[in-house]
Amino acid sequence: MASDLNGFVKDAKALVGKEVDDVPAGTDLADWLTIRRFCAALGDPNLLYKDPGGGVATRYNSMIAPPTFVAAVRTPNSGGPYVNKQYGVSPFLTRGSFEWTDIIRVGDRLESTIKVTDVKEAGKRWGYESADVESTVEYRNSYGGLIATGKGVNSMVAYERGKDMIESREIYRYSDEEIHKIENDIESEPEPRGKLLRYYDDVEVGEDLPQLVKGPMTLSDMMAWVVAEAKSLSLGALVYNDLKEKYPGRVVTNPTTNWPYWDADQSFEDILSCEEMGFKSPPSRGIQRVCLAGQVVTHWMGDDAFLRSLDICVPEHWVYGDTMWLNGKVTAKRTEEVGSESYFAVDIAITGVNQLGATIAEGTATAYLPNPGHPVELPVPH
Repeated sequence: MASDLNGFVKDAKALVGKEVDDVPAGTDLADWLTIRRFCAALGDPNLLYKDPGGGVATRYNSMIAPPTFVAAVRTPNSGGPYVNKQYGVSPFLTRGSFEWTDIIRVGDRLESTIKVTDVKEAGKRWGYESADVESTVEYRNSYGGLIATGKGVNSMVAYERGKDMIESREIYRYSDEEIHKIENDIESEPEPRGKLLRYYDDVEVGEDLPQLVKGPMTLSDMMAWVVAEAKSLSLGALVYNDLKEKYPGRVVTNPTTNWPYWDADQSFEDILSCEEMGFKSPPSRGIQRVCLAGQVVTHWMGDDAFLRSLDICVPEHWVYGDTMWLNGKVTAKRTEEVGSESYFAVDIAITGVNQLGATIAEGTATAYLPNPGHPVELPVPH
């Protein structure tokens, strides 16, 4: 169908400052199984996040969730009015950021609210006109304590589904030399720093963080991420009912079966239907790369440190079969005053590059590190 980007922008701007319900809540409980599934989707082996006994001997006296687990509570990727009406646009998260004030312990009850906070025309993205919808999520525990704030930018791209292509590259096939490199890089990854303290005084500006390798991306990896988001999934006839009653803007015809009540959101993980959404092979969801970027820092910083913030752009696509190399570099050290507390802050630049040399993730993070006699005091004043 023809795109009505102007109509979309007008309707979306009317939602700025308002709570929206187009992004379903995920989990409301940080239970052991949900945290483990989240770690599995990231490929995160840190025992603090996976093993109930792993956190007992730490300062937390408990297993905790990885910081980016807040994405399992609710993803910050509202499309505004997109689900309500056929506008001829498709959503792709292109930026995600979080700022944390506290940890999540196993057993914590969790709550979230999401609002649209900005809408603007964004010019051409991947050759098509687009608009950006920014949404903000507040994450709290059952006592009302603030855990984190998340922001996401959903780029709403105007193109004709089933005809125009966003990414026409075929599934990548690796040479023997490339396979050998991936093998060596995976085997060179160190274990998470874990309980071994990393002090602020021991960090040098310009220091490289250990490289992490993610991929080659499989459909199982993509489905594991859908599970990690912990949103309730409608299947079978329930999809039909939901699309007609709640999400008419997501209704498309399945190009493989001709069933006219196919949920456009499911095209991400469907290798037979992805071409209808503009891809030769299924693309992964942008928020997954944002959370993987956070692992670069937590893997390096040690269990006594605290990931304060993460801000990642995902300018290109990570599709089925692609590999991503994630790297970090310390760019600055400073003392940060927050309320009555003082923190030893380390700023880090993060990049994710695929096998073709294209940057598919890029941004920054800040970690608070301990120093002798100065643990990281939590929660951070707010």
